[in-house]
Amino acid sequence: MTAKSLATTGLLLAVLAEACSVGLLGLSGWFIAASAVAGAGVFSAFSYLAPSGGVRAFALGRIATGYANRVVLHAAALRRIGAARLAVYDQAAGSEGTAWSGQSLDRVMADADSTGMAIMQATTPAVVAAVMTAAGCAAIVLAGYPLAALTLAAAVIVCAVLAAASARRMDDTTRTRGLLRTELVTAVEAWPEMASLGATDQLADRTLQRLNAFEGRRNRHAATTARALGGTRAVAATALLLTVMLSARAGATIATTVFVGLLAAGVMANAERLVAAANAWVQSRQAEGHLASVGEDESRRPEVATSFRATYDGRSLAVSGYHLPVTPTRDGREIAFAVGGGQTLVLTGPSGSGKTTLITAIAIALRQRPGPAVVTAVLADDYLFTGTVADNLRLANPSADVADLLAAMELDRAGVGPLTSLGVGGRSLSGGEQRRLHIGRALATQPDVLLIDEPTTGLDPDTARHVLHAVRRLLPQAVLVVAMHEPPVDTEPLGPHWTAVSVG
Repeated sequence: MTAKSLATTGLLLAVLAEACSVGLLGLSGWFIAASAVAGAGVFSAFSYLAPSGGVRAFALGRIATGYANRVVLHAAALRRIGAARLAVYDQAAGSEGTAWSGQSLDRVMADADSTGMAIMQATTPAVVAAVMTAAGCAAIVLAGYPLAALTLAAAVIVCAVLAAASARRMDDTTRTRGLLRTELVTAVEAWPEMASLGATDQLADRTLQRLNAFEGRRNRHAATTARALGGTRAVAATALLLTVMLSARAGATIATTVFVGLLAAGVMANAERLVAAANAWVQSRQAEGHLASVGEDESRRPEVATSFRATYDGRSLAVSGYHLPVTPTRDGREIAFAVGGGQTLVLTGPSGSGKTTLITAIAIALRQRPGPAVVTAVLADDYLFTGTVADNLRLANPSADVADLLAAMELDRAGVGPLTSLGVGGRSLSGGEQRRLHIGRALATQPDVLLIDEPTTGLDPDTARHVLHAVRRLLPQAVLVVAMHEPPVDTEPLGPHWTAVSVG
């Protein structure tokens, strides 16, 4: 079945399930009341066969349609979620120039879930409430009490208005929640530095102000929802009382009055669910808006000329056709070079000159060419996964010698061991320690071509020299390309065969 047919079938089953529930409630009440009245009379005759059979039919129908409804609606929701996610994946795959972050992808997945679940959380309650209101009012009119039916319909309309008013005041907290999370992470990372400056009070005050503002918005929305729910329940109670009174005044028997009252209670129970349904509908519309604009707030890498080529033939890396654009500090020109196995190329230039863009372009071009060569890149935005140091290193190579890699990067001397916990994004390590772990993880892959962007960032001269020497020592035959502001003063760690290309 298609997603649309699944959704339609699920809605029909949901309506049938609720109809069975309300019918069971009304018929059971009428049956019990009629039996009590007949039992109180003298020589009264009352046939229980038909109503008792109806009660059983409604009960079985509620069980069967309720189960089928949940199965089908869940399947429809999963189809919609899958379609929304695949659409985002296709968009991400087609936007090679966009640098997607893990946080943005997490947000996209949550938005896809919201849009997919809307059929269960918003559409189904609204459709069921509308159908049950129409059917309940029609049943009461056919029973001969139109004024009671009009009262019931008016009460449902009032509940719908209250639900819509509550939903209209609902803020989009998805973005603000993400900003607050970023603020808290930044505050934790900046705490030691702010403490050394004696500015922790200001940092704490700013963080608390933003947290309080966010919580205030959530509390206001919760209060609005609570007031809407309270209002719908008050309307439901009033409508139930008026319906019973109007039917009784119109001459209804006790059993009929009970039937009308329980039928009205079932209809109003669905009307109360409109508050949650309206909120879910607003959330799904917000999520659809997020998905429609996905990728717009992501950073974009500069376009690479179509003449650009980067190839590795098993012996050397060849790069050609890379055009440097004109800037106030340089003329536009083309870059081409070749680096053989065991050789090191240093890309030099000031910040913003395009070293990272060139490194990234080479990595993408080589990975698009299938082959036995192992190409590993250590880029500026590399990510450390939550877990231990050993977990991250063994992601690159399950049989990696963790102790040797830590020693090569001099992380063991800094107290970093295989079981050291990294925290989210490697927060428990310093910037220099994170960089060395990135490089150590790259070394674990035993690459044929290793590309490193700013390998010595956050390192003192002695540690930087040791790291560069370890890279060349552990990969004696690999092609090594590193991007640095300028070559190190001591070039011995780069190996005897090194050259430099300026992109400045």
